[in-house]
Order: sequence, then structure tokens, then C-alpha cells
Amino acid sequence: MLRRRIVAKALAQLDRSRQEQARLRTPAEWRNYARKLRRRLVASLASVPFQPADGPVRGRLVSEARFAGFSIENVIFESLPGCWVNATVWKPDPRRWAPPWRAIVTPVGHNGKYNPSEQHPPQVFAANGFLAVSFDPPGFGENAAGNNHFEDGVRLYLGGHNSLAFFVADARRVVDYVWGRPEVDHSAGVAMTGVSGGGFTSIVCAAVDERVRIIGPSCFGLPDEDHPIRNGYAGCPETLWFGRFADGLGLQELFIATGFVPTLLMAGRQDSVMTEPVMRKLFRGVKAAYAGAGCADKTGTLLDDCGHAYTVAQAAAFVRWVRRWWGLPGGVVRMPSDGALKLLRPALLQCRPPRSAGMAGFAAMAARTRPATASKGALRALVGKPVPSLQVLAGETSGLWTHELTELSLRGGRGWELPATWLRRRAVRKPKAVLVYFDARGRWQSLHQWGWLNRASEVFNAKGVDLAVLSVDLPGWGDTAPTPSPFDVVGWGGVDRWTAYVSVATGDSVMAMRVRDAGRVLRWVCRAHGLPLHRVFVGGHGLGANVATYAVWLEGQVAGLVLNEPLLSFAELATAAKPQWPHDAYFPGILGAADFPAALQAAGAPAIVVGPRDAAGTVAPRNRVWSQMRPNCRFIAEALNSTTEPQVIQWLHSRLARISLR
Repeated sequence: MLRRRIVAKALAQLDRSRQEQARLRTPAEWRNYARKLRRRLVASLASVPFQPADGPVRGRLVSEARFAGFSIENVIFESLPGCWVNATVWKPDPRRWAPPWRAIVTPVGHNGKYNPSEQHPPQVFAANGFLAVSFDPPGFGENAAGNNHFEDGVRLYLGGHNSLAFFVADARRVVDYVWGRPEVDHSAGVAMTGVSGGGFTSIVCAAVDERVRIIGPSCFGLPDEDHPIRNGYAGCPETLWFGRFADGLGLQELFIATGFVPTLLMAGRQDSVMTEPVMRKLFRGVKAAYAGAGCADKTGTLLDDCGHAYTVAQAAAFVRWVRRWWGLPGGVVRMPSDGALKLLRPALLQCRPPRSAGMAGFAAMAARTRPATASKGALRALVGKPVPSLQVLAGETSGLWTHELTELSLRGGRGWELPATWLRRRAVRKPKAVLVYFDARGRWQSLHQWGWLNRASEVFNAKGVDLAVLSVDLPGWGDTAPTPSPFDVVGWGGVDRWTAYVSVATGDSVMAMRVRDAGRVLRWVCRAHGLPLHRVFVGGHGLGANVATYAVWLEGQVAGLVLNEPLLSFAELATAAKPQWPHDAYFPGILGAADFPAALQAAGAPAIVVGPRDAAGTVAPRNRVWSQMRPNCRFIAEALNSTTEPQVIQWLHSRLARISLR
């Protein structure tokens, strides 16, 4: 259900873009459309502070070496403050190729700069008179620390930031660097080419930096509707930033956003994921857009006999491509003068930069400097407008001694339902109060085998409290948890990652869905049972407790909050060394509205908080929690267990006794 909803929304958003393109009639309209897409892309990167040109680069030479046909320099310089580029400059032999040279920037994909796909192409470029620069991307090689593009990239969601900015900032700073080298001729701009993530960086850089005039992405992606939307592949956070699909920025649209720069589209016939038939489908869409803009001659294609790689054949094709568009003489594509491409030892390419602040450092800094006051309006903007009321389909009721239990399907539109379990006294048609409970482990976890919710409603006690319980599976939990996809066999896969990243790209995150649906459940309870909010308790376990709190803040004052083992603070996900929560816990933009402690205070209801857990999943010590709790909040510094459960029940019953029946 959850996958279908996310897929349908993403496809509809991309389809709107294609419909808009179908209405374009003239090259001028295509150019205007390209500028609109470029503005959206630039806006998505704007919160990470880099500019189109950051001024002269003061690189520090670390080492240099000479080989037959080319030489290298290893240089370091900053891109963003505290973030370092470890650049290897591959220079032509000046005896064969007198400077000034044209420059080709070769951003590396999800590898260090040490493999054949990363070393051989710049050697080919240098052997043909071009200065080339390779560098480790965030998360790899010497740029690994603090830059895990999954674990650290997802942290940036919390503050509404786009981790792609770090990849683009490094590449653009390399452009700044070569722009300032006296032996580089930049009168016609620079070219950029790379494989996989390096190809994606090349496309985006051409869209946001007018100095990038020619690109050659290789094995860089598939039509988004196939990959990652339909196939369940957990892509990278930097390629699935907040609102990407909502802004109509599919991969085809990113090519359009370049303003139709000359583009050589390359792929490998043996690539097992980016397969030839689907790559051809993407190529057709890009070429059709270029043709509409009157730029049909500015696209070329190469399907190489290789897998997911950047080969010498591709490098040779790109040499011919840049010669054409730079108006340089053609002829034979040369290899190094001794005829042999080299695979240099990694030590020869290392720059030993200072430790980078990176994505992790930026996310932590942003979390520490978040707004001091809670904003209900900002939360509402994240969650979205209230949606239509839920309808109920009830199963058969089972008698349980003093109580009865009914399974419910709370339906919220076509193909959308929240499974729920309703427990109440048999003799009572309208309960005095209801406890609505959202458990991230599934709605039956606290009911099964004499779970604490049964004891709270005093099943078996004919004269016990009049408290009904409604335990609900919110999207992605319990019976609505998606099954894994085949791609989840890899270490970077995971249901929580796909649902998190792709939902974020639609602008409607899974956490936003949960808060929105929790609010719908509360409204349904009040409407269906004639109860005012002040006779409704709301609670949850794990992330369900966090969702309950945000929903109550939006919906209004309730009788009380029962919060078992919530995430203590979303900011901790941005600052902790190794968070252990699922990736769909990274609520995009939540730190701009209110972190959990601030939301708990803003919700206003009396609350009991049991064993809140830090980002590492450990129950937080009393001294860390107490300062964040408000006066009418009781805190228990242990997990929910046989000792603490009676305390929760006692607190709940004491609050229940104060409820007026008016």
C-alpha cells in the first residue's frame, strides 16, 4: 500500500512535466522551460552556501610526478568551509602539446579516484592535449570521513538541506581552480565527464554553472519512473532531495536544465542495472527534448561493450566530442607515448587533506543553530493540509470476557487504509475515554499476550475503568509495512531507505504521512464516538510516540500523552556518531518547525514519557532528559518493562479519574 502510494504520486509528478513538455512548440519555449527548471534546481541547493564563482583558489601542491606522455600534480584546496578537495591534475606533455590547454573535469562516482575507470580516462585526455582533474567524491577515498553519502547525507533531510550540494560544490570549486591556472584556456568554458555518480554530478554542474559547456555522463542513471520509483532500488539521498519530483526534476528534465549544452550520452551494454533497453529509452527522451529546442546535433550516444564502467573507448569518444564542440582539429585519438595506460599506486594520487567537516559537520551545525521557537505553521506546511475524513469497515466483534475486540479498517481514500484494533467494555456503548495508540512495532505489539494496553483497560475486571483502546497501524508499520525489493540484498538497500528517499522526492515524506494520518484518526474517534478531545488520550511507542506528539500539537488539547520510548530528539540524529534509527525517521525539515521536546511543550497536554531513547537507541540518562521536559510532564528513566508499565497505567488511570463527563 505504502509503496503504491509513493509510486503513484511520483509518477504523477513526472507525468505533469512530460505533459508540460508536450505543449512546448518552439525553441524559445523550450529555452524558457529550461530556465525554469534550472531555477528550481538552484533553489534546492541554496541552503548550502556556495556560489557560482567563489573567487581565486589557493591550492597547495602536495606532490608531483612525471610519466611517459603526461605528468600529475596532487593539490588540495577548500570547497565549502572545512571541506577539502583532493585534486589530481593530469597534465599533457608540453613538448607535444604546448599550453594553454583546454580543461576536462572528471568527477569520480561512488569510488575513490584509484580504479581504471577513474585513472585511464584522464590519461587519455592528457595524451590528447587536455588538462584533466580527478578528485574523490564525498564519502570515498580521502574524502570518506564525515561524508557517508547515505548515513550522513540523510542527516541533511532534518534541516531541509540537499546533500547533492556537497558533490556539486567540490566539482564547481575544481572549475574555479582550473579557471585560475595560467596554462588553461577557459575562453570556451570547461568540459565535464564521469561515470555513475560522477556522471550525475556532471549533468547537475552543467545545469547550475554556465562555465561547464560540454558534458559526457556515463552509466549515470535511468528514467526515474523505472529506477528507483518502480523497481524499489534505494537510491542515494543526494539524488533524491526534498521535492525533486514535485518540482518536475526527473533525470530527463535535468538534462533540459543544462540549457542544451553538447552532451555525449554513454552507457555499457553489459550493465546489469542500467540496462541497454532502458538506457535507450532515456536517450530517446533526452534527444527528443534537444530536438524540440533546435539542438538535435548537440546530443550523441555511445553504447559501449562494457559493464558499469568508464572505458578507454568512452574516453576516446569524449575526446572526439570535445574537439568537435571546441572547434579543435580532429584526427587520431592518442594514447600515452609509451602506448600503455597506467594504473598508478593509490599512494601516488593521495593528497593527505585535513579531516573534512563534510556533510556530518554541516548537518550537526545546522541542527545546533535551528530556530529557537516552535512553529506550528512550519509543521503544518511539512505535514500538508488536513485530508478527508476516514471511513470505517468493521470486522466481526469477538467477546473477551468483560470486553469485546473488533478489527477495523480505517479507510482514507482509494487503496489507502489504516488497520486498527478496537478494544472496549462489552456493556458500554459510549466509552468515557479512549486511548489512541500508535506503535511503530505494529498495533498488536502492546496487545498480544497480555500486553500492557489490556491491563490499562482492565480486561477481566468487570468493575474496572471505562477506557477503550484503539491501536492503529500508521503507514509503514505493522500490517502496512512494505515487503523488501530484490535490491534490498545490498548493504545500501532497505525498505526504510527506499520509502524515505522516494517519498522525500515527492515532497510528502513518510513521517509527514504518519502525522497527517494520526490527526485523521483523532478526528475520526471524536466524530464516531461523540467524544471531545479532552476525553481522548494519545500515545505511542518508538517513533509512534513522536508522531502522536506532533499530531496532538496540530489537532488540539487532549486528556494526556502516553509516550513510550520515543526518539528523544531529532537533532540527535544529525549530531550522533552512529544513529541506529531507520532512515524513514529522518523527518525532512522538522528542525525548522520544532524538535520533539519543543513539540511536546507546544502540545500542552499532561504527559508521561517512559525511557526516551537517544540516536544510538540507548535509553537516555535522566540528566540529559530532565532539562528538556516541561513541568506537567512525568519522566521515567527506564524502558517500558514489568517495573515501569504499572507506573504508566497508574498515571493513566489517575488522569482518567479527573475527566469530566460533560
